[in-house]
Amino acid sequence: MRILHVGNIANNAYNNAKFLRRKGIEADVLCYSYRHIMAQPEWEDAEFEGQPDEFHPQWDAHDLGGFSRPAWFLQAELGPSGRTRRQRFQGQFRLERLLFQQPNFWLRAWAKLLECRRTGSHPSPRLLDVLRVYQHRKDFQRWFAGYDLIQAYATEPIHAWMFAPEKPYVAFEHGTMREIPFEDSARGRLLTLAYRQAGRVLITNPDVITSAQRLGLTNFQFIPHPVDETKYRPRPTLLRDQLANRYQTDLILFAPSRHNWALKGNDLLIRAFARLRKEVGRRAILILSDWGQEVDRSRALIGALELEPFVIWTLPLNKMKLIDYYNAADVVLDQFTLGVFGTVTPEAMACGKPVVLNFNRQVHEWCFPEMPPVLGARTEHEIFERMVEVSEDRGYAAAVGQSSREWVVKHHGWELVADRQVSVYRELLQR
Repeated sequence: MRILHVGNIANNAYNNAKFLRRKGIEADVLCYSYRHIMAQPEWEDAEFEGQPDEFHPQWDAHDLGGFSRPAWFLQAELGPSGRTRRQRFQGQFRLERLLFQQPNFWLRAWAKLLECRRTGSHPSPRLLDVLRVYQHRKDFQRWFAGYDLIQAYATEPIHAWMFAPEKPYVAFEHGTMREIPFEDSARGRLLTLAYRQAGRVLITNPDVITSAQRLGLTNFQFIPHPVDETKYRPRPTLLRDQLANRYQTDLILFAPSRHNWALKGNDLLIRAFARLRKEVGRRAILILSDWGQEVDRSRALIGALELEPFVIWTLPLNKMKLIDYYNAADVVLDQFTLGVFGTVTPEAMACGKPVVLNFNRQVHEWCFPEMPPVLGARTEHEIFERMVEVSEDRGYAAAVGQSSREWVVKHHGWELVADRQVSVYRELLQR
């Protein structure tokens, strides 16, 4: 069984392939034309100092502690020859060149458009939608060759359906079903079709079941975000004492989520922290990550509330450093608007930490037989109350942290994630 995972946003494909290889599955990853730091194996598994360029990291400039990216991870670029990073094509592959110099391209694209329309998907893709994607047909056909099944992430199901019609494919949703299929755009129309034609759609965000139902999907099932609880685990760290001594604090709050007030509720968190400092008088610090669209708004709010001495900013942390910060913290705070969690919550829980977030139990009932022992909070006042609870009763906080790790191992562990995928593959390949 040879599986190709296509697209690697947030290293989801890399982690899934790594888990599957532990199970004896030959799983490879194709990450093309995307070099964001958080989509690189080094960000996930290497221990290093310094901050590489966010969009074009030069890993040779860093001591990676002996880590070497695996041979099964392919970094490639789109181009007329589909060359890898070692043979990058210099120039731009233009649609106009294909249209005017290769008349057969029109015929193939038109045939693909008719195939799209025969599926009955609504809204139906347009000719220009197909042309924009079809210009890269040779690249994807070359990359897909030799695999039994494609697992396609984000918008990659479009390419799996277009260029591997003889292979089953799995569409992996990680937040991409909330809005994209409903756009009046080429990717919206084509992704809707690709989701409907997929052998299976794997949903990692429980709330998007409403999107799946709106699209009329019946081919979906839930699978947790890939989190390795053997790596994310409780362990001693010198960072705890360093932070406590430097800032003379006995309560460390850690909120690594990006700054997007509408999605994460960072403003609610900051205001609740201000109340903890001023109304309760807790000697507490709040560690925030310096990334996201609204960092400046958060900084301005912190200044207005006179919190600068008690707020510690970090650059985005590679995952091995992130584990240190999880273990140094007394409590981890995630998001306060969506009602669901991504990877921050299970990573922190696996490290034995209590997590505060907005958690909608009803949304998760179709996914988990047992709800996670998270500390629910949606409003500024509720966040404040959870902060007070964990700071005043450390035994309670420790018990929540212990039960949190136990829940992750049982309901969110790497082996469960891998086994569910393998089960899907076997079912589709036997059809």
